[in-house]
Amino acid sequence: MDYQNRPQRQMHDVSALGLKCEECGAEIKELPFEPTKRDDGTYGRLYCQPCNRNRRKSFGGGDRGGFGGGRRDRY
Repeated sequence: MDYQNRPQRQMHDVSALGLKCEECGAEIKELPFEPTKRDDGTYGRLYCQPCNRNRRKSFGGGDRGGFGGGRRDRY
């Protein structure tokens, strides 16, 4: 699959929700998905784009795109 020519993900404006990055505390203004509230009323752990990229690299996923993030030790 040619990842260089794929369309950009649709970003959702979440600035009205007042979300903060779990890692650095930066305000999150947009996400590539619409977050939904959990039963406890929170949105769970959300990360800004730079922190999410760093987390993916630390799990072995790098900037490959796609799913999985490279965590193959689970099977």
